[in-house]
Amino acid sequence: MNLKKNQIKFLEWIHAEGVNAGQTSFSRAFLKTVAMKNGMAWAPAWIVKNKSRNINRGYYSIPEYATYVASLGTVTVTTEPATETVGV
Repeated sequence: MNLKKNQIKFLEWIHAEGVNAGQTSFSRAFLKTVAMKNGMAWAPAWIVKNKSRNINRGYYSIPEYATYVASLGTVTVTTEPATETVGV
């Protein structure tokens, strides 16, 4: 994945919205909402101005999102066994 720092930051913002890892198409409205929540006035040009990303009117393909989420790996949560105090 050859993305610039700001492009990766936008993928992080999408991920922070709780988007499913397998989703790779996004509406312009969603992209603009994510952008505005993070201080940008518009959806990023690297997505919406790239004709090859346009799937349908107002929908864009961002296959890098799935790659980004996969690169995060899995998170393993471990818990310690509960201890019990008897007869104090």
